[in-house]
Amino acid sequence: MKKNIDTSLKPYDFFFLMRPILFIPLWAPLFLGYAAGSEIPSFSINLLPSSLFWVNLLSYTLLMGAVYVVNQIYDKESDLVNNKLFLIPYGIIKINWAWIFSGVLVILSFVISLVFSTFDFTLILLLSLILGALYSIPPFQFKGRPFIDALSNGIGYGILAYLAGWAAATPVNFSALLYSLPLFFFVIAVFLNTTVPDIEGDKKAGLNTTGVYLGKQGTNILAAAFMLYALIASFIFMDIHILISSIVGLILFVVAIFDETDYMSKVSYRIASFVFVLSVAIKFPLFLLLNIAIYALLRVYYEKRFHYIYPTFLGR
Repeated sequence: MKKNIDTSLKPYDFFFLMRPILFIPLWAPLFLGYAAGSEIPSFSINLLPSSLFWVNLLSYTLLMGAVYVVNQIYDKESDLVNNKLFLIPYGIIKINWAWIFSGVLVILSFVISLVFSTFDFTLILLLSLILGALYSIPPFQFKGRPFIDALSNGIGYGILAYLAGWAAATPVNFSALLYSLPLFFFVIAVFLNTTVPDIEGDKKAGLNTTGVYLGKQGTNILAAAFMLYALIASFIFMDIHILISSIVGLILFVVAIFDETDYMSKVSYRIASFVFVLSVAIKFPLFLLLNIAIYALLRVYYEKRFHYIYPTFLGR
């Protein structure tokens, strides 16, 4: 495929190096945390979150964009094997430029937080940076350690991102941690099934992910168990978004256990995630518009830049 594309660097490549497709699952917990912290009723619609929320969302997005860049630096070989995220594997963006870009994003993120946001949020930002670094950078490299990879994603997306949204509404307290539990379990379940399609590529790259360690069926079983935990926790805390998503997810995750291919593993996490994102988008119409914009940008970029249809429902 490389011989068919222009490998010269384009300025806009840096934006897509931040992996904007991951902004959607990143933003959803922020919106959900903000809704919980603001005590917005479950079935109401919020047209315009506070200005502080948008500050937090921008700052957190820049920080996580930096984390995603670093992750790609260390995933260069496995991404090449798995035929995804072409910018670094194909040498379009050199490693040193990727590091510089990541550093600039981190600085911008903290400047925005320190000037415009709260101490609670800045602390969450710092913890997210530390976790993101530990996730990708040796010798820790949590992404290549079974179970720790899933736990890291649960903490990052299920707790810290949720608290980042909560902090835009009210100071973070113990209740915020409790209310994040359904999302914490849900994120772990979804992450576990995302490791299944990459098992072979991760093996070749020397990454001992949960998927590699447990194998397809073992990973699917563990993922279904965590989806069940999410369902129970969402019922206890009356989190309608996770409740609906985990009911749909649990059915598909159980089916994936008995599928000998990785097809249902992909279907299960894609549909469960879609239902969750859609439920949040219904509550926050601006979130829906952001999702549409990101999707459209990615489709145009990858088709024009790489002659590649992305994102797709079952694609990587």
